[in-house]
Amino acid sequence: MGIFGMFGKKKDGAEGGDYDGDMVGMMKMMAGMPDTMRKPMMKSRLTQILSLPEERRQESIRHMIGAFYSPEIADGDRDKLITTRVEIVGEMSEDDRRAMMISRTMALKDAPQLEEADQQVTKRVLPMVSESARVAFTSTMADLKQAMSS
Repeated sequence: MGIFGMFGKKKDGAEGGDYDGDMVGMMKMMAGMPDTMRKPMMKSRLTQILSLPEERRQESIRHMIGAFYSPEIADGDRDKLITTRVEIVGEMSEDDRRAMMISRTMALKDAPQLEEADQQVTKRVLPMVSESARVAFTSTMADLKQAMSS
């Protein structure tokens, strides 16, 4: 099943934040870890997600991001988790980064509030990400936004 379990489950049909306690509990635990432990765990999970078929990848991303925005996750902890995620995605190869970002965009297309919240936090934490990862992340994101609006 992997580090976080394959998928979180919504408690009810609500959009964003109402994901099962296992996923939320794991995110809370990871947020409390030092970066030297949190980053390898999340990198392993993101690598695992990347290897999934597209539909399952999107579902897994949606559940992970939904857990980030659970009311049980404190704002500071959410920032740590998203900073780690952005850094890892920024360190991926261009092809993997692009695939992950496209899947994330597709995963959240029916969850506009979750998408907006995640974009806001991502923008806020970008200065905390290493310069090389930040440049790679923002460059790929800008390319994808331009391609999707064409």
